[in-house]
Amino acid sequence: MPNENIGIIGLGQMGSAIAKGLQNEKKTVNGFDPFVKEAAGIRMFSSIPLLAGVSDVLIVAVKPNMVVPVLQELVDAKIIISIAAGISYDTLKKNSPIGSRVIRVMPNLALLASRGALAFYSEDEDAKIVLELFSSLGVSVRVSKETLMDAVTGLSGSGPAYVLSFLHAMTEAGLKEGLSFDEAQSLAMETIEGTMVYFRKLKETDPKVHPMEVRNRVTSPGGTTIHGLDALERGGFTMAVKDAVSKASERSRELGKG
Repeated sequence: MPNENIGIIGLGQMGSAIAKGLQNEKKTVNGFDPFVKEAAGIRMFSSIPLLAGVSDVLIVAVKPNMVVPVLQELVDAKIIISIAAGISYDTLKKNSPIGSRVIRVMPNLALLASRGALAFYSEDEDAKIVLELFSSLGVSVRVSKETLMDAVTGLSGSGPAYVLSFLHAMTEAGLKEGLSFDEAQSLAMETIEGTMVYFRKLKETDPKVHPMEVRNRVTSPGGTTIHGLDALERGGFTMAVKDAVSKASERSRELGKG
């Protein structure tokens, strides 16, 4: 199936990051954005129909409220990938030209560093399109039911904001204990990233290893870590994280209802 010419509608942060990843894969990238006249390595078009005319696949990277108006400008059937939160498969299908094949993708901020966590929902025959196009931008996970895309939005789509909030809280805690801001932030960043790298390596040899099992290895009886963990739980840490994911997922469902 031809998918060498990719059209991207919307060249904000996500659209531009996807464009860069596709360029690294030697794809031809075409673009349309009313606020962007030039972009490195991208052939820009003055309208959506003109862009669509030369593109095998269209990636719609606009705000959720703009997805339907964009789709309604299309004339011919296309392979259409939407990265908008809350816009359902049925809405995409209903507003696309007859015969179009549609795919929902939910990326996150780490896409900008080619370390994105992407989930997608598609028909069976279209899954390989996503896996090929986004392989250089991070890990792609196909969900079995479209309703799970809202959970993906709440977990990984919004997740970078939770992690950055945790980073900031750790940094300020270090500052409170006498470290400089730069010292505390550097230590907190490396602690977060290093722990994830370590845990990933453990899973390579033992796919079933549980985070709590590893946590227990560094939690000595009566030691510093158990006192810190106890403070986290008294502050409602676990429930606060669960509630954040739940509320963000709920909001995604609301966006899908218009």
